[in-house]
Amino acid sequence: MTRDRDSSRTILIAAGGTGGHIFPALAVMGELNSIYPDLQVTWLGSSHRMEASLIPSRGIDFIGLRQTEIRRKLTPGNILYNIRTLWFLLRSIFLSIGIVRKLRPRLILTTGGFAAGAMGLAAGYTKTPLVIIEPNAYPGLTNRRLGKKASIVFTAYEDAKKYFDPDRTITYGAPARREVIEADRIEARKKLGLDDGTLLVLATGGSQGAAGINRHLPEAIKKLTETGNLQIRIIHQCGKGKKEAVVSELSSGMDQFYEVVEFIEDVPSYLAASDIVISRAGASTLAEIACRGLPAIIIPFPHSSENHQVKNAKAWESSGAAICIEEVDLTPKSLSGSLNKLLTEPDTRLQMGENARRFGNPESASDIARKLMEYLD
Repeated sequence: MTRDRDSSRTILIAAGGTGGHIFPALAVMGELNSIYPDLQVTWLGSSHRMEASLIPSRGIDFIGLRQTEIRRKLTPGNILYNIRTLWFLLRSIFLSIGIVRKLRPRLILTTGGFAAGAMGLAAGYTKTPLVIIEPNAYPGLTNRRLGKKASIVFTAYEDAKKYFDPDRTITYGAPARREVIEADRIEARKKLGLDDGTLLVLATGGSQGAAGINRHLPEAIKKLTETGNLQIRIIHQCGKGKKEAVVSELSSGMDQFYEVVEFIEDVPSYLAASDIVISRAGASTLAEIACRGLPAIIIPFPHSSENHQVKNAKAWESSGAAICIEEVDLTPKSLSGSLNKLLTEPDTRLQMGENARRFGNPESASDIARKLMEYLD
């Protein structure tokens, strides 16, 4: 059915691949839904990435397209792979144009990732307003290219503005989910059975886990407990299918305070209860750490596209908002030393948490939604 763009509040969201692309878009969508209960949202993403299951599970209309990444290292195998990728891209562009013509959305919102390129080009072809949210310190290639034609660009970092037209770019911070911002710390700690004197360290490498954290954290904690009488609890999200390997690295008695889980459903509560976070440097994770004002040890994923996680982590470290340990430098000793500093120096934790807050704007999603009202009213 063809909808009249003037009578129906319809938007298209093109985002996916990683949580860093998905969760900022979900946060803005949530704020828009609060303003416009009649808002109609269709989400376009990759048919074989995490959004393919996550978005439909939230009751959002989802269209999945077959898309793969460009491999930058030129080998014979990668050249053939990239030819297939370009075919998928061309097909996705034509399909995206058809979707836009059918739904006639008031705007197309993208945060980058596999889905953004085709839908961004479709926005230009159909003259549909394109809105970009760039949650990283260094914008990805897709957003840098699409930014030249975007109606408006929202950046999380001031330094990212230089890659876009300054007259159409606003820095509001990275959008964080409302449930993360509003989670009650006292209730969250009560739910986890934590008393006032226990420091909770939340270690997470995302839904898939992080090999470096999984490999080194048990030994790092063992070193800490051997050298001091620390009242701590560790909750370690290791990723699906990896729990047994991590548990096998725990020394006798460590299971009394070191809990290994494959996946955390209620991330807002766990963040609210935490005192220190060990994590990757994805955009959505950092936005949520910032909004909670938590000190963190950040271990950027070394193979992120255009090394954006390292750039995010370095921006935080240079501002005193986190300790950055690159994967090549990650050892039980480096991890235990950094963690010991935060555990034993309350003033350092407090100052680092305050510095982290400067990277967060709890009202970012709301600010972006209000700015988008000019396209929807």
